[in-house]
Amino acid sequence: MEKDAYSTMDYWFSLVSSGKESGGLVSKMYKVLAQEIPPILSVVGERTCNLQCTHCIFQAERSSSAISYDYALTEAVGVIMRQMGPDPIVVHEGRVFRPWHLEWLTAIRKIRSDSRVGMIDNGTFLNHADVIRTSGFKFDWLDISLDGPELVHNIQRNSRQAFRVAIHGIKNAREFVAPSGRVTSLFTLTSVNYASVLDVCRALPAEVDEWHITTLSPARPEIAGLATTDEQFAIAWRQVVSASRERQLFFRIYVNNDLMKLARAAGVEKLAEAFGNAKIADVAALFELDGVQVIYYPTSVVVGEEVILDADAFHRMPYSIAYTLEELRSDRSRFGEDTRKYTVGPVNNSTDLSAQLRECVLKWKNKFGLTALQKEIEMFRKILGERR
Repeated sequence: MEKDAYSTMDYWFSLVSSGKESGGLVSKMYKVLAQEIPPILSVVGERTCNLQCTHCIFQAERSSSAISYDYALTEAVGVIMRQMGPDPIVVHEGRVFRPWHLEWLTAIRKIRSDSRVGMIDNGTFLNHADVIRTSGFKFDWLDISLDGPELVHNIQRNSRQAFRVAIHGIKNAREFVAPSGRVTSLFTLTSVNYASVLDVCRALPAEVDEWHITTLSPARPEIAGLATTDEQFAIAWRQVVSASRERQLFFRIYVNNDLMKLARAAGVEKLAEAFGNAKIADVAALFELDGVQVIYYPTSVVVGEEVILDADAFHRMPYSIAYTLEELRSDRSRFGEDTRKYTVGPVNNSTDLSAQLRECVLKWKNKFGLTALQKEIEMFRKILGERR
């Protein structure tokens, strides 16, 4: 198949900048998206967790270890890794580390020496420190989330011990990271911690190399109330700007409503100017606003960010983790919703990743993408205004 001269984001920028579809750009955009192999493999290694954080996209769920063995998750990881593009990134998506995960983590390194492997954790990986040490495995990056000073973090994490465990994890993370690797920390912005950005900035241990802030993805109705109001977002943004003068940080937005909150907080004209100078990377727009590095992922094409391999060795769509494995495997959610739209298919030795990605993009386009794209075009009409 002949490769298009333009990327998915080239077409996306053209669509939102013009404010209308012309020349079949939408069809071309999704055609190209279906040909692009995402740079990231995200593996949901375990569905249960020692915590049930108030903002977590996951529901409370029992361990998925047995089903991962039954459906050969380790082999499925290998199948996908062999078909990923150059320099693939692998994310241990959670929810918590289990010693048996070293089976597929070490397999990745044997299959693809050019891969970079990282993990998002709450600090409890240290419960298995001896096992990791014995294996000799080193992560390329290790992220320990911190959502506030002690009281705020513990409230958001729904645990009296969460802050202590996270800080302990950060301070000891370097031992489990490769010499060229990084220790990072993620802060999820909510209505609980919106006024704590500067406090966290100043409380982060010296071991943290990079700090990432992301807005809440209200994929579950139970957590939608934790999204910030315009006023709360504005308070947080002022603190983000101040914090960026004290340390490097990246502000990530996955929710279109939050981009509009940013426009109102920083100024529509200022955001429009920053967006005009944006750069593209995979399916994201990168721009600087008030001295802050902002990374925006349009919902219409976010399916191109990563391949999601669930704990039962099924290839699934973005936001599928808001549903339990039982809901996904029974095709019906707790609310009676048809969950088949979130599943692409099983991954096994006969899996053709390129074919699955084409199916994945087509399903995303029809179920979610086109609706999101119309909202994005309308949103940028408001932001860009007369700049077109």
